[in-house]
This record gives sequence, structure tokens and C-alpha cells, in this order.
Amino acid sequence: MPTSTRYDTIAAQLSMHLPTLRPRLRDPLVCALVGMSQTVSAQQRAIAGAMPLQTKQQSKIQRLRRLLDTATLTATAVYQPIVRAALTGLQRQRVHLLLDRVVLTKSQNVLVVSLGFRRRSLPLVWRILPHQGSSSLTDQQTLLRAAAKLLPPRVRITVHADSEFRSQQLFGWIRNRRWNAILGIRGNTPVTLDPSRAGQKLTTWLPDRETVVYLNQVYLTETRHGPVNVLGWWDKDDRGVLTCYAVMTNLRATWQTYRIGSRRMWIETMFRDWQSGGFELGKTGISNHERFERLIVLVCLVYLWFVSIGRWLVKRGYRTLLDAGASQAWQQSLFTLAVAWQNRLRSFDQPMPVFWFVYL
Repeated sequence: MPTSTRYDTIAAQLSMHLPTLRPRLRDPLVCALVGMSQTVSAQQRAIAGAMPLQTKQQSKIQRLRRLLDTATLTATAVYQPIVRAALTGLQRQRVHLLLDRVVLTKSQNVLVVSLGFRRRSLPLVWRILPHQGSSSLTDQQTLLRAAAKLLPPRVRITVHADSEFRSQQLFGWIRNRRWNAILGIRGNTPVTLDPSRAGQKLTTWLPDRETVVYLNQVYLTETRHGPVNVLGWWDKDDRGVLTCYAVMTNLRATWQTYRIGSRRMWIETMFRDWQSGGFELGKTGISNHERFERLIVLVCLVYLWFVSIGRWLVKRGYRTLLDAGASQAWQQSLFTLAVAWQNRLRSFDQPMPVFWFVYL
């Protein structure tokens, strides 16, 4: 098979991380990773066009499609061993698991757990739901349990999620595992200081629309769930409508917790990188769930690789070669830094480094 420097480097890294991976899967996988990383796209024609094969474009597209039909290309077998090794430096650290759902197409409704990292997040586990709408408690627990198994020993976990995941059962399950929880709730949730009295809507506790309210040891909903701590504030939603946002947590309601809770939004930036800001996952035209899930495996491998490169660039002091922003006002994320670095290396005919390891 014709190869390139990038092909050889990726093949060597995969062989190191996945020593039992058979050549029959490894070789087309490497070709696909070369194509996807060169184009930063999930579009099949774009990936195939950049695959290092001396054959017709249609033949390369067919090879890519056969790869996406390969049952052994799974996140469990291919992606999870690599991401587990990449996160070994987080041992004993505080880590933030971000639970969210993204609708990539009409038929691709994906539940994701990622790891918050440097204003982005790293995908850990996901599941394409067989239906539209919200996920079940069982789905959420299954993914969070699987994500925790990928983390190094003795980490301290905080789980973040928006108000779609406001279930008291999920909150209690997280706390029973001795994890911290910061879960969104809605502004019309009844809140009371005394469990023997009916609560008032959370919005009535927020007369000042310029500040954050901090409520400790309160009870929620008509069933008086609690005591929990609540943080609430006003902000505009995506349509510019002023909306009450709030979270319930076991952590004390303080401004420090408010800042920690803002990390939930880091998964939204990853979703943007998956879509309009990078890979355009929502425009692949793939409706089959199994094939789409395998495509996500490829995207996550490249995404983890590029975030690793971006962090390495910052640690080496190379950020200013690519980002004109001040030290506290970056214009590029770790992912886009890696894309810019790839473009810079191309201008000097230099190879892109390949590794999966997240530096603190």
C-alpha cells in the first residue's frame, strides 16, 4: 500500500497504543485518519480525496465506506484505550464530566459525556439514541459509569449537566457515588427554605437581574427534594430572550461554585468544533446509526490528537506564532491552534507530529 510520512507516523502510534489491532482494520483506519486530519472534515468525499492511495477517487470512497461498515471499529476497542492513556496525567486531579445531548441531524440524536479541559472538552463516551428527544436515566447512568472508568485513579469528579438532566434520581445517584453534582434546573422550579411550607418559583427569588442569587440548604419542587444548594441568575438565551438560569448542587452556593459551574458550557464549544467550527458532522448524509457511530470514532481520534497538539504548543511557548491575542484573551482554542499549526507546517513542508497525550 502506498504510504506517506503521516501515514507511517499514525500507523506507528496506533500500533503502540493498540498492539492487538489487526492490519486488516489498522491500515484502512490509518488511511481514513490521514484524510480526515488533512481536511479537518467528516465529509466522506473530502476524507477519501486526502487518503494516501494511488487509485481512483471512487475506489477511495468505497474503501472508506467499507471501513465504516466494519463491525470491529468500535469506540471500546479503538478509541477508549487511547483516551485512557492520554489522560494518565490527571491522576489525583479534580475533573469535570460534562453530560449533554446534541442533535447532529434529524436521525442522529447523540448523548455524550466529555471531560472539561481548557475551555473545550474531550469526548469520552457517547451513545446514539434510537429515538428523538431526551435520554433515559439508565442511558445517563450507563454513560457516566463508562466515562469514569476511563479516568485515572483517585480523581475527584464533578458532574455538570443542563436543565434537561434535572432529575432528582440522577442527582441522588451521582451523590451516592461520592461525586459532586452541578445540574441545571428551570426558573419555574418551586424553592422553599422550610420543607413544611410550599415553595415559590425560583424567579421570585431573583428580583435583581444583574446579580447571582446564592441559596444554601433549600428544598425543591412540590416533593420538597433536599436540602440542596441553588445558584440562580438572569441571562439571555440563544434567541436573545431574557431567561432565568439556575443549578442545584451539593457544593456550597458561592461565587466560586458559580465559576466552576460555567465549565458546563465547554462541551458546547466541542460540539461547535464537531459541526460548523470544524468537521461538519451534521452534513455527512449518513443516516445509519452504526456507520455514523464509527465515523464519530474517527472524529474523536483526530479531535483528541489535535487538542493534544494544541496543548503541547502552549506548553512549548509556540502559541504566539499562531494566535495574536493577549495572554488572557486567546483568539484560538487548543483545537484551532493545532489546525493553524498544521497549516504553518505545510508552508514549510514539515510533517505534523502525531501523539495522543493531554499535558496539564
